Amino acid sequence: MISAMKWALAAALLLLEIPLSDTAVREAYFLGQRNDQKTADFLKLSTRSFSLPDKGPYISEIHLLTPYAQVVVNSSQHSTGYSAQQALADYRRRGDTLLLQIRIELTPTYTYDDAVRTANDTARELNRHLDPEDFWQAFRFTVSQNDQYFEPRDIRSNPIYGSSSPGDRGATLRGTMVWLEFEAAAFEAEPESAPVQVEIVPPTANHVLAKFDLAKLR
Repeated sequence: MISAMKWALAAALLLLEIPLSDTAVREAYFLGQRNDQKTADFLKLSTRSFSLPDKGPYISEIHLLTPYAQVVVNSSQHSTGYSAQQALADYRRRGDTLLLQIRIELTPTYTYDDAVRTANDTARELNRHLDPEDFWQAFRFTVSQNDQYFEPRDIRSNPIYGSSSPGDRGATLRGTMVWLEFEAAAFEAEPESAPVQVEIVPPTANHVLAKFDLAKLR
């Protein structure tokens, strides 16, 4: 009986909480402030990593961040002069969303020139200007659960730059981070619910598929 009660309590704590209580926001805030192995282990549950493909762009990581996990991440990125009250205000301003974060990297088989070509081809299709760092707009992002497909309420990106060689001060495009934001209430997070499926199809390479069980995320 005791074991069954413990299991039920653990299962209840894992259920996706929408909206977050003030107590939950405070817990997430302090978990982010720790910025230690416990923080990393928690965020690892929301992360899927992939091997470098034989050819084409490298979709290296996909993160699916719940409202709770977003508070943790935001707190970990503001370790100085950031209070629990600010974390609560930021959460309320953001609302309850699922945030899909995708890291796409250039490779020896998908270079800057390929990114330029992809951006130019997509720009012609869309009949508007695109910069090389917009190459990701040629990718197809599909998010579904129980055969229901979801459209993001917002999409944004941030290019990744780095030096081409040690000592080189010039900034070279290395890839991009793409964020897709969804209404959290549209998804199911019960123990019997199907996982959320994320499929990413680059324009010239094999697709990547990731699954997230919301009943096992907080």
